[in-house]
Amino acid sequence: MEQHITDLSTAAKELYDQGLYQKALDQYEEIVSVGVKDTELFYNIGNCYVRLGEYGEAKLYFERALVFDPSNTDALHNLDWINLRLADALIEPSQELIEWLSELFRGTLSEQEWVILGSIVLLSSSLLLLWKRLSNRNINWRIPFSTTLIGIILLTVGAISHPKNTKCIVVEPNSYGYSEPSVGGKRIILLSEGSAGKITRTQEGWSLIAIGDGRSAWFESRQWKRVYPEYQLK
Repeated sequence: MEQHITDLSTAAKELYDQGLYQKALDQYEEIVSVGVKDTELFYNIGNCYVRLGEYGEAKLYFERALVFDPSNTDALHNLDWINLRLADALIEPSQELIEWLSELFRGTLSEQEWVILGSIVLLSSSLLLLWKRLSNRNINWRIPFSTTLIGIILLTVGAISHPKNTKCIVVEPNSYGYSEPSVGGKRIILLSEGSAGKITRTQEGWSLIAIGDGRSAWFESRQWKRVYPEYQLK
C-alpha cells in the first residue's frame, strides 16, 4: 500500500510539473480515497485547484492542510493569497476557545505524539511504583503522584488536540441560504464561493450554518464542504 501511495504521489507531481493539473488532481484524490490524511497532500491538492481556477476548493484544501499541521507556512501563505482573491467571500466565523487550544497543541506536537508521550509518562510512573513495591525502597510518594498527574495531563492535551473544526466552505460559485430546509423557503442570504461558516445542524441534504456576521440559514449541503472531516456534508 505504501509503495502504491508513493507511486501515485510521484506520478501526480510529474503531471503537475507538466501543467496537467486535472490529471495530477485525479492522482492526489486517489490517495485521499484510501484514507490518507496528510498536510502536504492537502496542500498539493489545493495548488491543483488554484491552477484550475476553483478557488473555493483551493481554500478548502489549504484549510485542511492547516488542520493537520497549523505550522504549514506554505499553506498559510497560499490561503492568504486565495482570500485576497475571494473579495466577495463573507468574513470568517470566530474561532472558539477549544478550537484555538486544539490548533495550538497540534502546532507543537501531533495528536498521536501527545498521546504517546502521556502513555510513556504513565508507564514510567507504574514501573516506579512496581519497583518501589518489589524492592521495598523508600521512594517519596510525591514522585509517582507527580508523574501520574503529568501523564494524565498529556493524555488530556492529546484529546484536546484532536481537530475540533466545524468550519465549512462554499465550493460552488453561489449558495443561497433559506429560512427553512427547503427550496420552498424564503431566500435570506446569498453567499459567494469561498465564504465560510460553522455547522450547527444537518437534515436530509440540508445544513443549518452560522456565518461570521451572526446570521444563520439553511443551505443545500452539496454546495458546501467541511474542512474536517474532509467529506462533503450529508
